[in-house]
Amino acid sequence: MKRNEETFLWNWYRKPHRKPLVIRGARQVGKSTLVRLFCRDRDLQLVELNFEEDPSLKKIFSSNDPVQIVQTIEIIYNTRIDTSKTVLFLDEIQSHPEVIVTLRYFYERMPELAVISAGSLLEFALDNKELSVPVGRIEYLFLGPMTFEEFLEATEENQLLSYIQRYTFEEKIPQPIHEKALELLKTYYLLGGMPEVIKVYTDTGSLLEADAVKFSILNTYRDDFASYGSRMDVSRMQEVFDRLGSTVGKKIRYVELSEGERTAVTQKILTFFTHARILYRVYHSSADYPPLKAQIRRKISKGILVDIGLFLAMSGLSIGDIAHDSNLLLSNRGELAEQFIGQHLLYDQPSYMTPELYYWTREKPQSNAEVDFLVQRGNSILPIEVKSGKTGTLKSLHLYMESKHLQVALRFSTHTPAVETAASSLPRSDFTYTLVTLPLYLVGQSRRLMKQLPEESRQNKAPISG
Repeated sequence: MKRNEETFLWNWYRKPHRKPLVIRGARQVGKSTLVRLFCRDRDLQLVELNFEEDPSLKKIFSSNDPVQIVQTIEIIYNTRIDTSKTVLFLDEIQSHPEVIVTLRYFYERMPELAVISAGSLLEFALDNKELSVPVGRIEYLFLGPMTFEEFLEATEENQLLSYIQRYTFEEKIPQPIHEKALELLKTYYLLGGMPEVIKVYTDTGSLLEADAVKFSILNTYRDDFASYGSRMDVSRMQEVFDRLGSTVGKKIRYVELSEGERTAVTQKILTFFTHARILYRVYHSSADYPPLKAQIRRKISKGILVDIGLFLAMSGLSIGDIAHDSNLLLSNRGELAEQFIGQHLLYDQPSYMTPELYYWTREKPQSNAEVDFLVQRGNSILPIEVKSGKTGTLKSLHLYMESKHLQVALRFSTHTPAVETAASSLPRSDFTYTLVTLPLYLVGQSRRLMKQLPEESRQNKAPISG
């Protein structure tokens, strides 16, 4: 069970004016399992309808009368729906998008019944201009893969998990603990956070069996291509899909994703993958002041994939390959570290918020600069650098911090935690700022730890000119 999402579901369920909930996320991130476990753990009756498995369900929802719909479900499935303790779960609802419209009537006429819907390609239905999406009458939960800390819980590394969750800057992490955390981080890199992959690993202890599940999930994604063959060239979709790994940590260039294809076609294919939540586009923001989203340039972006384990698989690397040649993993470690941090930052916010992430770049001849990620926390902008090892140049970060007059930045690396004063390396500059270094495995605690800094070290609030 994903604890943050379970808490979200429980708070949603107890709301006096509850709206139908729509869970959004890629295939295989555990949407259905989350609902089933929630109902089991809270002793709630679950009535589950899967529109992909049973297309005839559409007929039940042809009426806009929730009372009639519920009555029909009771008779067809020979069950009693008690609105005080039942969750009606409408799974794979994208198979019949018209059913989404019905959700408004459950909110307006039967709010006492808890209704949850989910779908892997739901974005296409929600973006359909011809569909009357019940805006203001539904709410969302965005679900991503399991985090590193959830992986620790699943593998029963409870002592390390507890240590990570209570760690403070006043402590020095003992080297044996640090090394164990990094070794488990490497295992997470190989597996990723897809629930079925981790389950197979915990059940069998076999990395190779878990690896087979990763490639099976990729084939499931490919199966979706056929559903959209009438809209897009399936062979072109396959070509772009196979090259998505090249976008991680690098500026997306359409010509490199689909050679000889028109930009508009490649853009449409990328939109498919972003709607399917396989790809997240990290947009450049000038980042002069919050909100970051208001200052983006959509022509400049780089990629983060849904999951680090799938990233390895999409790059053609199996765990068997890596086991025989560890250099294969090391050669990709820069992109792996950025993918790992990126996928965690995307969901390091309340579950009802759309996962978004930004970065800053300056492209000048022989003078390029880039800050890996920018996140907005309240009225503050926090720049984040990701290093795959213990060291690395910070020239771009120095340039950004001085030009924006910010006072605190965060760096992830394989080094133990540190809070220090960083001096700009720019010529004739005496600018300094607070640089916080955290090991990669503490990404899930970064929000909490940054709040522990002295108030004067957290003042990235003032609007500034570029």
